[in-house]
Amino acid sequence: MVLLVSYGYLGYHTLGGSLGVLRWADYSEQSENLKAEIARLKAKREALELRASQLRASNLDLDRLDEEARRTLNVSGANDIVIWLDETP
Repeated sequence: MVLLVSYGYLGYHTLGGSLGVLRWADYSEQSENLKAEIARLKAKREALELRASQLRASNLDLDRLDEEARRTLNVSGANDIVIWLDETP
């Protein structure tokens, strides 16, 4: 009887425990979601690094500097038409 109870206990935890087979399937799905999140964050980081490199003194892009100044200060000329584009990928 004790042996049957211990087999039942071990079987239950093999399937449904915190390190069981059913939990392993959840971890696999969660792993795929996290990999997609990592890829999205890497792309966002590359875009931010490109923007930052355009504003460095050694590689200064004057158009980008002008754009950032206008965006930060909310200033434009009287005859300027400003169209902000969404930069999200």
